[in-house]
Amino acid sequence: MTPAAKKRSRKKKKSANWLVWWPVALGVLVTPFTVRAAGILALTGPAALRMLYPFALIPAEHAFGLRESLADGFSQAMMWLQFPLYGLLIVLLARWKRLGIAIAIVAALHLAGVGGLWLLNSASR
Repeated sequence: MTPAAKKRSRKKKKSANWLVWWPVALGVLVTPFTVRAAGILALTGPAALRMLYPFALIPAEHAFGLRESLADGFSQAMMWLQFPLYGLLIVLLARWKRLGIAIAIVAALHLAGVGGLWLLNSASR
């Protein structure tokens, strides 16, 4: 292979390398809409909000013993970070597994958060 061909090959790899970050970009784009949806879902009751943002509600549980102001700060941060973090996790997992498996793992993590929140709520009653 000639040096010019090697250079073109490397350049092509680098230019397409940013495309693997599409899940993070999608998570950032979706976040304002999901935060708005959370505001609407909060009016319908806590069960709907738990399905969308389980990791935002877990710090507010009394089982962890956090001060209310600290728990509110964590909850607010998780509302804005949850979907970009899901995207980042998909990117990292997709390096070792296929993309479909990475998405399934993140979906299972989300469902585990919903289940964990449900268990914490049922134990406190």
